[in-house]
Amino acid sequence: MDCATQRTDAANESIAADVRRCHPRCGKSLRPVDCVRHTPRRSRSHKATYRVDQRGSRQVEARVRHDGGLEMRQRVWFFQPRTEAKANYSNGAGKEQTWTPWFACYLASAARALGLTPHLIDARVDSDWLATVRTLGPEDILAVSVMTGAAITDSIKASTVARDNGSYVVWGGPHVTLFPAQTLEQSPADAVIPGFGYAGLSLLLHRLTGVPMPHTASAPVVLAKGEEPPTSSMFNILRQSPNRDAGGLVAAPDNLPDLDLISNWEPYVNPDLAIAPRTLNYVTSEGCLRRCTFCSEPQTSGNSWYVRRVELAIDRIREMVGRASASGLKLHDPNFFHDGERAQLFGDLLAEQVGIPWAASLHPADLTDMSDGALSAAADSGLCRVLMGLETPVPELVKLAGKRYDPSRIPEMATRLARVGVRGMFTFIVGWPGAAPDHYQQTIDAAYRIRELWSEHQCKIHFLEPWPGTPIYTMLRRKGFPYPDSLEEWARVDYYQAQYAELHDSRYTDIIRQANSELSPYVDA
Repeated sequence: MDCATQRTDAANESIAADVRRCHPRCGKSLRPVDCVRHTPRRSRSHKATYRVDQRGSRQVEARVRHDGGLEMRQRVWFFQPRTEAKANYSNGAGKEQTWTPWFACYLASAARALGLTPHLIDARVDSDWLATVRTLGPEDILAVSVMTGAAITDSIKASTVARDNGSYVVWGGPHVTLFPAQTLEQSPADAVIPGFGYAGLSLLLHRLTGVPMPHTASAPVVLAKGEEPPTSSMFNILRQSPNRDAGGLVAAPDNLPDLDLISNWEPYVNPDLAIAPRTLNYVTSEGCLRRCTFCSEPQTSGNSWYVRRVELAIDRIREMVGRASASGLKLHDPNFFHDGERAQLFGDLLAEQVGIPWAASLHPADLTDMSDGALSAAADSGLCRVLMGLETPVPELVKLAGKRYDPSRIPEMATRLARVGVRGMFTFIVGWPGAAPDHYQQTIDAAYRIRELWSEHQCKIHFLEPWPGTPIYTMLRRKGFPYPDSLEEWARVDYYQAQYAELHDSRYTDIIRQANSELSPYVDA
């Protein structure tokens, strides 16, 4: 036995002895890696113990109370912050659209698998959410999903309260994936999980409960306070996942969301004039295989497509529709029709087993590639509306956006959808760097032409707010563009408000807002 191994074994045995003294029941069959409770937080009332592995690194194994007891985590509280989006995303009743927090439903099974009880705190529907957070203590884990923008504010507030009460706090979601090290440093979180959340949360919960993690080929990234961030970019780490095949496909392990996490479905039922009076949402896939330069989805997914089984999705949708007495379905997959055969199978099964109208996202290139027969079949299965990001009618700007479709075919696409009775919500973007001033009016004119083809179509024009982590963001940052450097600043990002004077012609701000009010009679999107 070499000296390094002797030092490692001695360190591990010392930790084992400490844990046995504190927790004799666990110590009966203790191995050092079996007694992980949680990683340390900065606190005067606790001290951290570590396992020293044979590479010499220190990994937190347990945090021992000064009174000699070992803390036991019992509950996981999934926190959904407010998004403050009423001005831009209202439903047919004039209220802010509030959709099911599927991140929590999908991740809840990771908690139940380890004997932890999952709960939901949704600040969008519970006015007393902060009072609930104040009841959390050392037995609790607060898991927060964080998007760039207003959601950061509630995330900071809830996490600070929970951490001060002794709870363990973990953040995940799009903003964390884009800025894992910065988020960990500036937020109240004890750990962050970038990328698709299930594998990372499962790994963290195994550490916090002391249950040995089954061996898997994947290596999800979990960053805790005091740990060195990865040297490679998050984008490359996600692309190199062993679960990702050569085509970018990731077979999702979390196929069955926990519907029992939702005790009252009514707040998540939205009247949508283009779908149904009682519309619910669902997510069957995440990520995107395309390379749009302005969109964060390829960056937060590592240009991967995280796909769940269609048959299992239909089972859950049928049950959900029954629980909520829903009459319509909106899929929030970023790029649902990427696989035409999968989309057709979904439509056929939904029509056969559930029988409600549905809506989904559709890339313009996928519509161009779709045969008339396939489009008719989708409409026959209940497809009644598609969300299509056209971004711009200007060919050179389509190339800048990385959208890869022919904008001269926009009228043809709108006509084909109208012919089979499928409404389109077509979205555009203005304020592209280096664009000619007349691109504003060209965009407005293109949107009105779509409405003239069929009055049931809608259009909405957004102002470009270069999303963090995107190629356009990187390009502008290198040119000295004034981006936020703190969580508080990122919380103020709102791509409906044309915040960056460097990008936008202020003369068009009110013109575009007026056009949107006419192009989109209601603002469901």
